[in-house]
Amino acid sequence: MKLKHVVAGFAAGFVSAYIIEKKKAAISSGEALQIAKNAFKKNGTIDGSWIHTTTKFFEQNGLTFEGYNGGIIRTVDNLQEHYEFFIDKRSGAILDLKTVS
Repeated sequence: MKLKHVVAGFAAGFVSAYIIEKKKAAISSGEALQIAKNAFKKNGTIDGSWIHTTTKFFEQNGLTFEGYNGGIIRTVDNLQEHYEFFIDKRSGAILDLKTVS
């Protein structure tokens, strides 16, 4: 076996593994919504939820993240509370959470 075939095979394998890992690391919008719902369910029931299926960019402390915007509605003490959130598509972390009136 020639050295150039070994090097070409190694390079193809490395590039394929990199592409697969990069695609595997991102979560879907449905998975992002489930992460948010699970976080809110720890403190009570959820009346409604939504999420944008296209990614957006969010900047925080000079860093830019790509992820999903969504919202949760729940009732606490007979009052509806509306929340909007941003979830990073790589880590699944909730990076921003706001109460909306």
